[in-house]
Amino acid sequence: MFIQALLVALSYYLAWLLDSIFGFQTATRPIILGTITGLLCGDLKTGVIMGAALEAVYMGISGIGGVTAADYRSATAIAVGLTILSGITIEEGIALAAPIGALCLGLMNVTVAFSNIMEPLYLKTAKEGNVKKYDLIMWFHTLVLQHLIDTLVIFLCCYLGTAAIEVVFASIPAWVLTGLGASGGMLVVVGLCLTSQAIWSNATPFYVLLGFVLSKYINLPIMAIAVIGIFLAYMVYDRNLRMQKAMQSVSGSNGNGGDDFYA
Repeated sequence: MFIQALLVALSYYLAWLLDSIFGFQTATRPIILGTITGLLCGDLKTGVIMGAALEAVYMGISGIGGVTAADYRSATAIAVGLTILSGITIEEGIALAAPIGALCLGLMNVTVAFSNIMEPLYLKTAKEGNVKKYDLIMWFHTLVLQHLIDTLVIFLCCYLGTAAIEVVFASIPAWVLTGLGASGGMLVVVGLCLTSQAIWSNATPFYVLLGFVLSKYINLPIMAIAVIGIFLAYMVYDRNLRMQKAMQSVSGSNGNGGDDFYA
């Protein structure tokens, strides 16, 4: 159990490290982090399924003004880890992710505090012009300080919490577990609704209805529907891009903002 909990924490740390080094924020998204956690824990299927479900839950949540509702990164690592290590169902693990993410939100403030402590040292070294020392401080901050505390917390949650989860779930009545599983499924729907609301347009209902028909009445597998969705998304993107280029071309030649394009 120690090694497995360590692997869960390692997956979280590696994902954060990739994002920090390469400067993007995709490796820590639930769909990627869940997959990495499942792979390291020996249950890739559960990691992929939970990662995709949690991505749907948190995809529509945006941090406005730096304020977020939950730490989806810690929630994904702990929920996937506890699900694999304790043997609870995927729906129950997804339901656990919401309160875990809210509780782990406070860890982000601690991480930011450590970053603020390093700032005077960065400024002093930069003023001295010591590039080598600056690089060493930067790598020490990135590899050790930046996410050491939250990684340790995730390890302890999975190492100490697995036995507690097993005991608690063994003592919970069946009807409560059924409700917990149903709520986990509902969280995915809520996340998809939030995302749909953010991208809503007059064409959105037709795409939703198309997906429903393909799944419910034609019985296409999810992968086939996803491929169709990718093709449709590319067609819409290509059409909008060509229209935008045409408008820019007319605007550049006439100098009237493209009004003649619709004439």
